[in-house]
Order: sequence, then structure tokens, then C-alpha cells
Amino acid sequence: MAEDPQTPDAGADVVERAQERVLLIMIVGSAAAFDDVLTGLLDIGLAGTVIESKGLMALLREEMPVFGGLASMLPDNTGTKIIFSATQRFMADRAFDLVESEFKADQRPLAFTVPIERVTGMRG
Repeated sequence: MAEDPQTPDAGADVVERAQERVLLIMIVGSAAAFDDVLTGLLDIGLAGTVIESKGLMALLREEMPVFGGLASMLPDNTGTKIIFSATQRFMADRAFDLVESEFKADQRPLAFTVPIERVTGMRG
């Protein structure tokens, strides 16, 4: 029986999806976890950009003295690091596998992907 040329090839769909471009974003709240995340990402061959950031509560504690009395109730965490990586979906999947296998649920960085509709200047 001949294959219908109009029937989509499921294998090709899987490969195409794996090669879709996504923006992987990881928000890492602790310095110790950041070192481990960064090492793991480098081990799987994922590059990215790191931005140091400050959470809303840390900003309130440091920048708004009117909230000074609340400082004892706010977490001592002074900042986070955010990793951005424009990559292919299969590499983002590898990053998720790494984070889920290496970190306990309550210590994992917040990680998510966003589809990239259009890109220029991307390497790899």
C-alpha cells in the first residue's frame, strides 16, 4: 500500500518540534544553586546571558525606608540571577531534565520557555 503524500509524517513533526526555537528563562534564587545550575548548563552545551536582579521584597527593604519596620519579616535573600538562553527546544528539554534531576523540588530554579516567533543573529 502506497503512503498518502497528504498524510503528515509524525516522525518529521517530532524532529521539527525539537528544533523549534525557544527562549529558556531560569530564575535562580541562591548563589549556591546558581553555581550548580551554571555548571550543569555548560556541561550540556547550553550558553546564555546572565542578569543579576533584585526581588521586589529586597527592593522594598533596601530602597524604601517607610517599609523599614517590615524588614524583619522579609527574606534576607538580596537578589537573584536570571539566565536567558535562545536555543532549540531539545536543548531546553535537556536543561529541564538537568534541573529536575539535580535539585529537590523546593530548591529548583524557576524555569520556563517562551516560543520564539522570529529571530536574527542567533548562533547554533
